[in-house]
Amino acid sequence: MARAIILLLFFSHLSFADNTTQITYKGSGSNIITKQVGSGNTTYILCGSDNNNGSGTFPGTTYVTHTCSNANITSNVDGTSNTSRIYTVWSNHIGNRYTINIDGNSNSAYIDQDEDDNVSSITQTGNNNTAEQLGTGDDNVYTITQTGNSKYAKILTFGDDSDVTITQSGTGAHNSYVYNYGYADNNSTTIVQSGSGNKDADIFFYSDADNSDIDLTQTGNGAHTANMKFYTDDYNVDVTQAGSTNQAYSATFNCTSSCTKTITITQQ
Repeated sequence: MARAIILLLFFSHLSFADNTTQITYKGSGSNIITKQVGSGNTTYILCGSDNNNGSGTFPGTTYVTHTCSNANITSNVDGTSNTSRIYTVWSNHIGNRYTINIDGNSNSAYIDQDEDDNVSSITQTGNNNTAEQLGTGDDNVYTITQTGNSKYAKILTFGDDSDVTITQSGTGAHNSYVYNYGYADNNSTTIVQSGSGNKDADIFFYSDADNSDIDLTQTGNGAHTANMKFYTDDYNVDVTQAGSTNQAYSATFNCTSSCTKTITITQQ
């Protein structure tokens, strides 16, 4: 079993340079930790691919799939206008843990996880930050936590028995989007938006996804807007919108037969 421990430190506060970390690897049981401090830095971590003379997201890399399993991959970022990306290539990617921690403003984070039993987490503290996750496979966990002013979170999933959680707190705009697609059953989505500023949540469950659970809570000052679309058989929906300003909820439920639906909407 291959095992790698990699620790990279780039201190942009000292050099004021735009630094780039690029890691491409394969195998199982790896532990990778990166840290970048400063502005304009980029982190790319790709699990499950050879590094050779092709082309792709990483210069000199072709996407030849290999095993990537039981890995712990962590990207830590401190500063402004940085980008962190953790990707996998589809093939035997099971039991991995992907983590991005960002402290600062105007930063972007992306995680693409494949296959089953993986846990991915993005935590951002600061203003004007963006986080996105894409996942395929079953029994996965997706989490985005954002604190600060003006934030954007998006999670797109394909698969069964997975949990999605987005938590946004602070001031300014709160924007959350969750898309569940591809005959994906027994999934749950929780979105919590709190603090001052307008809040917008869009949750779409497409293509015959059974036994879906949705829990949305929006509290605090600012407009509360929620839009949901369900092309599913059985689902439970619980929405709470509480605050002193306007609240709006709209939903499209397209299941017409053999459906069990429980819908609870509270506006106060």
